[in-house]
Amino acid sequence: MSVLRSLRLEALLDGAIPTSGALEYRHLQLLVAGQVGEAEDLDYKRALYGNSDKDRRSLCTDVAALASTRGGLLILGIDEDAQGRAIVMTDVTLSDAEATRMHQVIASGVHPLPTFEIIPVENPARTGTGCYAIAVAAGPRRPYAVAVNDGYRYPHRIGTTIGYLTEPEIETAYRRRDAVRRDQSARAQEIEEATTRRIPAGSPWVMVSLVPEQPGQVRVDAASFAQVRQSYEGTSPMIVDRPTGGSALDYPWRRVTLGQRRFIVDDQPGRIADPLSMAAELYDDGSGTFAHRPMHSVEDEITAWPFIDELVIVVIISGLRFLTDHALNRAQAAGAATVCVTMTPSIEPLDWQLIHFGGYGQIDLGSPARYESFRPAEAASPLDVLATGPGSVSTAALLANEIFQGFGQPENLQISQQGEIRPRRWSKDWRMLITDWADDHDVGLQRDAVATH
Repeated sequence: MSVLRSLRLEALLDGAIPTSGALEYRHLQLLVAGQVGEAEDLDYKRALYGNSDKDRRSLCTDVAALASTRGGLLILGIDEDAQGRAIVMTDVTLSDAEATRMHQVIASGVHPLPTFEIIPVENPARTGTGCYAIAVAAGPRRPYAVAVNDGYRYPHRIGTTIGYLTEPEIETAYRRRDAVRRDQSARAQEIEEATTRRIPAGSPWVMVSLVPEQPGQVRVDAASFAQVRQSYEGTSPMIVDRPTGGSALDYPWRRVTLGQRRFIVDDQPGRIADPLSMAAELYDDGSGTFAHRPMHSVEDEITAWPFIDELVIVVIISGLRFLTDHALNRAQAAGAATVCVTMTPSIEPLDWQLIHFGGYGQIDLGSPARYESFRPAEAASPLDVLATGPGSVSTAALLANEIFQGFGQPENLQISQQGEIRPRRWSKDWRMLITDWADDHDVGLQRDAVATH
């Protein structure tokens, strides 16, 4: 995935996209051969940044300035003349340790964290040396701040130089950031309503939605449709199977169809329009929804719709991971994502009850609730964080806590906002399944909680 797409820069680099594997040393040599000058989106440094406070702050300032303007390339290993034109390659030493150090400096020194990639570009004639190209995306979360002493400064590029935002400019930038967030929330509501119209209205559904900050693009055509069908048909998006005794209607994806500017996936094996227990809509801009029905019908006389706490958590984590994969790997969206969990209404006018199955049978958690008590739970997370096991668990914990509060339960017991699983809080039927998944995805385990048997 490329975090930076710029027709101007790609033209200067002979069509190369600034990303690992695509950008080569010969492309950077073209900048020197053409004496290409620095600009708002292009900055040269002859050497690596040092490790003093001043040098670390300089690295953060240069990255934040690009993110707050139009994005661009910061190239370490090219010297420029007095007019800012590239004049000589000054190869720097390349190492995993140096790339990791720079990443940590940027991550700890620029707020909020911009979208960037550190690209080592080796000189084929001198192994272990070359240039670092730091590709920085233009950030819709601007302004980006750098800590200076006890305060913050907000750098941005003015031509080939760096200036700092004034107080009115900072306030204006924050208001624009709020507008972006409102746009994401409105987009989430729009796609959730479209999915709600497609799913059957008998029992309630849990729906996860994701809207990327920087939209991607997928061409919806015969080739991409065939690829999506091949990817999904016969597979399950759930991170674990439901334990023995779960519903026979927990099918994998069985059908992939098309809507306007989106792929539609569900578990209906026949030609009936309604999905059975799962449905998803994946849009060409990287947005998407994932809906799961925790129960399918009321066969016995009940006084409340039962929501199993562990199943709700698994649905949220599974939905986040499924939608993040579409946004990052198919649509190549970037930046942070707004993620929401909503509850769809049921036809039967019954209370809703959050339950847990412990060693002594069913335990009611919190208190009975009604659909009207629930507002959408909303959180935000960088897409590359959501793509990790701990990141998806941490975000799911935020969302699950808010949903559980609608049931009168202060927080969930099974996962933490630090991105860890609490295995002893899962019932015996779920415990082995979820810990095996955690081990496979580098998710930490908390061992201090009391088991629920």
